[in-house]
Amino acid sequence: MPNYAVFFAGSGQRVTDPKHVYVDWAGDLAQHGYSEVLCDGVGAFDGTSAHTGAGWATIVQHAMTTVESGGSPDRVIVVGMSRGGVQAMIFAHCMRHQFPAAKLFVFAIDPVQGAHIQNKGSFDLRDNRNLVRRFGRRGSRDDLKDRYRLSDAAPNTVPANVEFYLTALMQFRGNTRKFWGFTPQAPSLNNINGLRINAHATYEIPGDHGFGVYTGNEGAAGVNQSRHARGRVTREMFATHCREHGFGYVDFDNPLVALNHYCRIANEDLGGSQGQSKASGHSFLKASRAARTWGSPFETPSAPHGWAKGRGHMVACTQAIAGKGYFVNARHRALYRLCRPVIDDCILHNRGEMFARQDQIQPWLAANASFAEHAEQDRERYREFLTMLAEMF
Repeated sequence: MPNYAVFFAGSGQRVTDPKHVYVDWAGDLAQHGYSEVLCDGVGAFDGTSAHTGAGWATIVQHAMTTVESGGSPDRVIVVGMSRGGVQAMIFAHCMRHQFPAAKLFVFAIDPVQGAHIQNKGSFDLRDNRNLVRRFGRRGSRDDLKDRYRLSDAAPNTVPANVEFYLTALMQFRGNTRKFWGFTPQAPSLNNINGLRINAHATYEIPGDHGFGVYTGNEGAAGVNQSRHARGRVTREMFATHCREHGFGYVDFDNPLVALNHYCRIANEDLGGSQGQSKASGHSFLKASRAARTWGSPFETPSAPHGWAKGRGHMVACTQAIAGKGYFVNARHRALYRLCRPVIDDCILHNRGEMFARQDQIQPWLAANASFAEHAEQDRERYREFLTMLAEMF
């Protein structure tokens, strides 16, 4: 029986858009025996609404019907962005009911509920959430819930059939995360439950929601390099974990090129830009060690934090402190360690051509040069940060 690679696009996105990366990923996975299921996002899929999110269950049912028509699969890769990330999780629960023996790899890219009106596009599966349900069925959501015996917690729990759960979460300054429906669904926010030990990875990336994890094919000259960098690191983390967990191969940049993309993101953030050339003057990575009391840089009127929403996953990030440098996330740190011998050799032998090709690494190294000067103070701040996390969760 065929294995499947199922992709849920974000709101308003057509999965076959030439700038979208899903078709490329599906093509690579097809060489490893995966049949593709490409699903447009709400607003692009017929009969759905990008504004309210209404009709999302129709898309999940479409994916399930496609898989069911091919028989019982052994492995299924599921990828979803934005609202599609939550759809991916609900799809995993449907698969558990229909094909309990199938093993799943789920990649949720900044998964959010999305804004909705009168609960029409909500992912809330509880029966008593609005007047419509009290006086009758809520259409495709209830059909999906009944058919696959979905629990009320399906949108924010990881079922046992998921072998590995990967998620990328965006960090961006301002009040956007305060908007109703834009609290990310993620383990590091403590609102996804049921994760097994060593069964997941969460990576933070500075940048706006739609822009930062666009996962776009924008490699041509003249494109927005900030957007391109975020798309490439998203691809690299997906490809790395797919390979490591035996779910197939997706082509990606060599480690030095991937490191350069991460360094671009770090340099922009340190310069006060969160992507889209938005010079906010605010740096998440600097804020992670900018004050004695964790989180205080976000208390000022110029930098509202939306305390338990987007602000906290977590801008005072463990990687910046534990790694003794301005690392975007744990994957950035791992790539640096992998590439360190090459970098040291180029510095030792004055081989500037490597830094000319990968032009973001050297400025990032310079920014890191002073980080270890306050090592003892950093250790104390790290302990304070862990205390703060324990109090929050």
